[in-house]
Order: sequence, then C-alpha cells, then structure tokens
Amino acid sequence: MPGLVVFNRRWSIGSDDLPVPAMILVFLNSVWVIALVSMVIEVHMTDGWRGDCSGGFLWYPIMTIGLLALLTVNDVFIAVQSAKGGVFDKKARHNIPVLLYIRTALLVVETIWACSGCVLLNWKLRTSQCDSSDLVYTLLCVVVGSNMVVIFFTLLTLYMSFDSAGRTFTKFQNLQQNSADNSTSSEPTLSVETRQEILSRKLRDLHEEKWTSRVTAGFCCAALRKPSDKAVFNKIAILLADYFDNLDVVLSDFIAGMFLLRKQQKSAHADTVQQPTNDIYQYLSGMAISPRTKFLTLKDENMQSEFTCMLHFAEYALAAYGYQGQYFFYPAKACCRINICGRCRGCPSRQDERILVGDNCCQCQYAAITTCSPLSSEDDFIYGNYENKPNFPSYFVCLDHTYKKVVLCIRGTLSIRDALIDLQGDSTKLDDIHPSWKGHRGMVAAADNIFAELTEHQILESAFDRCPTSGYSLLVTGHSLGAGVAPIISFRLREKYPHLYCYAFSPPGGLLSLDAMNESREFTTSIVVGKDIIPRLGLPQLEYFRSDILSLLENSSTPKWRIFTSTLPLLGRCLEYQNTADLPISRSQNYSPFFTRTLSSTHEPMFMPGRVLHIVKNYPREKPKGSPLYQAVWADNSSFDTIIVSPSMLEDHLPNNVLEAMQKVVENHGPKKPEKMLSEEERRATLRCGDGEVISTGTEADRLI
Repeated sequence: MPGLVVFNRRWSIGSDDLPVPAMILVFLNSVWVIALVSMVIEVHMTDGWRGDCSGGFLWYPIMTIGLLALLTVNDVFIAVQSAKGGVFDKKARHNIPVLLYIRTALLVVETIWACSGCVLLNWKLRTSQCDSSDLVYTLLCVVVGSNMVVIFFTLLTLYMSFDSAGRTFTKFQNLQQNSADNSTSSEPTLSVETRQEILSRKLRDLHEEKWTSRVTAGFCCAALRKPSDKAVFNKIAILLADYFDNLDVVLSDFIAGMFLLRKQQKSAHADTVQQPTNDIYQYLSGMAISPRTKFLTLKDENMQSEFTCMLHFAEYALAAYGYQGQYFFYPAKACCRINICGRCRGCPSRQDERILVGDNCCQCQYAAITTCSPLSSEDDFIYGNYENKPNFPSYFVCLDHTYKKVVLCIRGTLSIRDALIDLQGDSTKLDDIHPSWKGHRGMVAAADNIFAELTEHQILESAFDRCPTSGYSLLVTGHSLGAGVAPIISFRLREKYPHLYCYAFSPPGGLLSLDAMNESREFTTSIVVGKDIIPRLGLPQLEYFRSDILSLLENSSTPKWRIFTSTLPLLGRCLEYQNTADLPISRSQNYSPFFTRTLSSTHEPMFMPGRVLHIVKNYPREKPKGSPLYQAVWADNSSFDTIIVSPSMLEDHLPNNVLEAMQKVVENHGPKKPEKMLSEEERRATLRCGDGEVISTGTEADRLI
C-alpha cells in the first residue's frame, strides 16, 4: 500500500508488509514462552519454591513470560490486521498505527528488560545456591541473547525503512487533503496554493538529495571524483527520484504489481488468441504471430548465410566479456577454455607479446579474447582497451579472415562504471551527425570517447593496413551496452567506411529516436532472444510499466500476502486470487502527490536500432515443456514497446544464452508457420457460424503446409 504513516512521518514500508515479520516474531516468542514455562516447572519440581530460587531470580523468567505473552498477542493482532484488504485499501488496516505505537512501547520495555537480564546473568545467577541454576543460566542466556538479536534487526528495519522526506511528504499530503475539504469555502486559497508549491519543491529536493546519496554510495567503488562525474550522479538521481519517489508506493507494492501484471498479460494473450475477430494464431515470447509475421527461412541459402554470419560474430560479442565473463557464464569450463599459462609479463618468452591496455600482469583478458573468439591467430588481434574509464566501455579491434572483416567489438555491462553509462537513460541530440536525431545520453558519450581514441591513434587504419588482401570491410558488434554503443559509433564511422555493417545483440530499447532508427536499418541488424527485458527498456516503456502496475494494484482487492504466497509451488493452487484479466488498466490515473504529475509518458519514444530479428521460443504440444524450439522472426521495432514480465526476462539477456539460442535455431528447425490458403473473407466466415458460435480457432481455420 502507500507508505505507512506513523509518528507523523511516512516510512518506506507499507502496512500490509507486516504479516510475515509479525508471524516470525509470534513463532519465536511462543517458543521462548514454552521454554521458560518448562524451565519454571522444572525448577519448581527440583528445588521447590525456596527463597534463593523464587526470591532470587525466578521472578525474572516469570515476568519475562508475561512480557513475551504481551508481545505475542500484539504481534498476532498486527499480523491479522496487516493481512486485510487489497494493496491500496488503507481503511481495512486503519488500526495498524495504533498497534505499532503499542509495539514501540513494548519494544522499549523489552530493551530495558533484556539489558537488566544481562546484569542479572552477570551477578545474581553466578552466586545462586539453587540446584537448577545451571539450567536457568543457560536458558536465560539464550532467551536474552535472542531478544537482543530481535531488537537489533528491528532497529535495522526501522533504519532501512526511514524516509528522510517522510515528514515533508506527510505535511504536503495533509495540506492537499485540507485544501480539498475546504475547496467549497469562499476563503482565499492563494496562501494554501503557495504553501503547496513550497512543500512540493522541498519534497522534490529531498527526494533528489536522497537518491544522490544512494547513487553516490552505491557507486563508491567506481572512484569518480571529478565535478563532471558528480553531475552524472545528479542526473541519474533526478531520473530515479522522478520514477519512484513522486509516487506514494513502496518497493513491495511494485513486486506484487509485477506478479499481477504477469498474470494479466498471460490472460490477455490467451483471450486475444481465442477471439475470432482477429488473425493472431498465438503468442511466442510475447510476440503476436499472424499471417503477416515473417519467419526467417533457413532453407534459403542467402538467409542461412546471413544468419550464420550473425552467429559467427556473436562469439566475438561473448568473448569481449573477457575472463570475468567466461568464469561467470561458464564456471565449470572457464579454466579449460582460457589458457593463461606462460603469459605473465615476467616470462622471457612473452615480453614482446602484444598486450591489451588495462590488462593484468597475466594477460587474462588477452587470453580470454584470443582463445574464446573465432580469431584464426593471435596475430590477428590489433588493439584493445580494458581500462574501463568513466563513460568509456571496454573494446577491442581484430581481423576476421573468415568473412574478411575488421571487427570493432564493444563489451557489454560488466562493471560499476558500465552500469553508470546504462543509467544515463535520458536522450541527447546527435548534433554532429544529424540535428534532429537523438540517442541514449550515456551511450552517446561512450561512443564519442571510443571514436576519439580510434581517430587519435588511427587504430582502424592500422588494422586495414594489416589486412592480407583487399576487400576487407568494417564490422561493428557488441552485446547489451556494447550493442547500444555500436550503432551510434557506426553513424560516425560510415562517412569513412561506407560499407560498414553492425550486429547488435540484445540492444537497449531506448536507444535511438525514430528518424535515427530508420536510418540505422540500412546497416544494422539487432538480435533479440525471448522475453529479454533490455530491448524493451526505455523511459516511456518504464513509465507505462509503472502505470500498468499501479492501475492493477488500485483495482485489485487481493491482499499482498496472498499475491506473494500464490507463487509458491505448494500453495499456488490453494491460494488462487482474483482474475487479473477482469481488472481494468488505465494509464491516465494520477498516483503522484503532485498535482501536475501524471503517469502518462512525457518522454519521446526511443527504439532499438536497425532491423530486428526476434528469436522466439515455441513449445509444441508434442514436445515437453522444458524443451522449446527456437525460431527466428523478423519483428518491427515498435513491437517492443511493452515490458513482458517473465522469469526468463533477465536470463534471455545473457550473451551465452543468446549464442545458444542462435545455435539452436540452426540445429533444430521449429514447426512451419501457418500459411493461409483461404481468402480473408472466407477465413472470417469460417471462424463464425450461425449466431456467432465459434467453430474453430485461427490456426485450425487455416490450412498448414
């Protein structure tokens, strides 16, 4: 739900986030109550009620039992009340603040009592003459220690959920509510509007300061100290603050909304396929398959040759991740794949060997690139820069004699500095290329830096000079971040290398404006696998994604705990919740605390580059669920305007999985595409009979060949 308001402050936690923590405390307190009651009974059976036992220290466990009982009762009420109502149904949980005030008072008492227990254990029990003093001492040590641990984690939770802008947020919210209540009065409202504007600006500043500190702390290892680096942090903080903190929701709301959205998307796709009024046969990896869908036909020699070429250069994109990537993607095989023996700079036989800039003393990056890429010989490696400077991704240049190419391969995201490039997601103009074109700000800066180094040191000229024959052309490639930088730097290199071509594997969605994207189709092919989230990421897509999630949460009456537990294997079928296909999604609702903010996109649509080849997963009925067939489909760039929530949306982005999917397209051909043998009018007539009863589906109405 919206952030919990207690102590006149908003916290970064919802009142419906408490059932699980409360039940954990109920379980722990119940265990200790049972243990302490058993201990008291044991002491009574052993020593009776002798003064040394009862008057000396038995009063402490007995009163501890009473305190734990009060805590247990309070936590039960918190768990029950917190589990009521939907995510945005605050009225169902209106008693939570009162229960938390009581719990806070009991926490203070519990802390004092635990400290007094420590004093008692160090003083009284050591001198006790009770026969059961060892048992009492051991058990009380465990109880007091566990209480101190619980108190520590409670305080840690309070610290993590503290919102520095929480008090200002509450003031602004109260002022809005009072203004709405007094809207019918004849009193002047100028002062109220002025106060709202002041609080609104203050709240935005606090949010930006909070995210600036978070980004600075999160990227502290990047060693960025220049003023320009701080400006990058500020821009990223503004984007994050606008996306998250202008809405009165917490992190768990977004996660629950993603579960709802996944179910809604699956239901919507199933309903669309069943409708007889459209020509969609099925959805494969979120892509609608219709008679207009163009599958890649590998029986065509030209198509097969082109796809084999893509597969060949996908190996370079994977090898660009160096030895770190090899150990991450192939942990069991990396040692065998990379041969670093004898490469140390101290070895006499290796002192004259070509070394990458920024490589380590054992030349691990050089070894990984030369042994894991399709290079014919180590002599074909020209240059590489792996210093990983700010706004400067790693890359290398080499010769590929198989296809007679000079290869410029740019690495994807692997370091904190690479992530900083990704997070600079707003657009900037490509003035030196075309005045109306725009691109991803971070990747434009990265392309400029690489282009400057290539030009300054004449690296590409040197590579072409080393070509054994004429007819070599330039090919630019990369994966993820590298796939975003590659088309932008290709724009700059085309003037000198007009026969240049670019393969972008899993490029980011918010990369180029419409005009720039259309121009890039002449020399760029993008390859996307499955439900990969990165090609669907852009500021407009993220805003619509946020809007869809909040709309579903607003209209859903399912408690958050049930949304989460329904995903568990054993409880999923028992805890089915509301059908999300019936929930309306509206992108015009305003969930922002600011009057001027809405959830409609205010950013220009951006697209992935070039022609798009989408490798989809097909699960035929005769194949087991875990063994999909892979098919390549030519897709439109605008068809990736929606984020598809799926367990594989991150897995499909990994470069090793991209390479494996492309290999399976070649090895195992998927089922043939349904082709229409009837006219459109005949097919429509076949789909319906009598008063509208459906007699066949789209795939059954069309004959397959």
